[in-house]
Amino acid sequence: MTSPVALIIGASRGIGRQIALTFSEAGYKVGIAAKTVENSDKLPGTIYTVSDEVEAAGGTSLPIICNVRDISQIANAVEQCKDTFGRLDLVIYNAGAIMWKKVIDTPMKRFDLMSEVNIRGAYATIQHVLPYFLERKQGRIILVSPPIYSRFFKGKIPYSVTKAGMTILTHGLGHELQHSGVTITSLWPATVIESQVTLMKDVSPRLMRKANIFADACLKIATDDNTSRINGQALIDEDYLRLRGIHDFSQYRCHFEHEPPRMIPKNFPDLRVGEEDEKKNIVNQSKL
Repeated sequence: MTSPVALIIGASRGIGRQIALTFSEAGYKVGIAAKTVENSDKLPGTIYTVSDEVEAAGGTSLPIICNVRDISQIANAVEQCKDTFGRLDLVIYNAGAIMWKKVIDTPMKRFDLMSEVNIRGAYATIQHVLPYFLERKQGRIILVSPPIYSRFFKGKIPYSVTKAGMTILTHGLGHELQHSGVTITSLWPATVIESQVTLMKDVSPRLMRKANIFADACLKIATDDNTSRINGQALIDEDYLRLRGIHDFSQYRCHFEHEPPRMIPKNFPDLRVGEEDEKKNIVNQSKL
């Protein structure tokens, strides 16, 4: 049987790197896509170093240069995976740009960057991969984006606009994909996840979990036969893993004695309304 194939966009370090390693260990061939091709002290890790790690562990990988601000490079990443491995089963969009500041302190140049990398890049990825998945009547899409709730916006509205837009894609497209064999899911961590940013900011290990928890949740989504549990849903890594039967999270601690505090609420608002299934077509109605 041919091995399944996963494309991880934003995979040169941190969560994306761990996703690539976890999926490879599970038998997937992995496309490792990102724009970083040279190591630096500020941003250690490249598509080639991650690819080497996968190969050293006995896996099969394909490093792909991909700046998500260039739509043609996103298309190329998808096509390279299909051409090299003969198939594509899953795409995880982990690329992201971040700046946690208020509207008045966020220049347009920075807002444009976040918009292009976060929502526009995710949209372009979906547009390119969706026809292939629908033709095959199978495929999984995972976006790294949060549930929509008001507290998330505080102090970082510009960033939140671009991340919430990704989650709207998940909720909306989930309706369109019902019974198609294709699913889309948003996933977000319950706690701070160890990354290059947390190392640079000197965040205490007591406050963080390893990236393995997020990668494990992605893998569980990829193999979940209960599509109603994942399609169109904005999930939290810990909560979803609990649904899948995992209850001991000590293995994910960065400090072996301390369970990190949860930064995400336990309950989220239901965005559905009583008239959820009503269809109103006012665009083509004649003027009275």
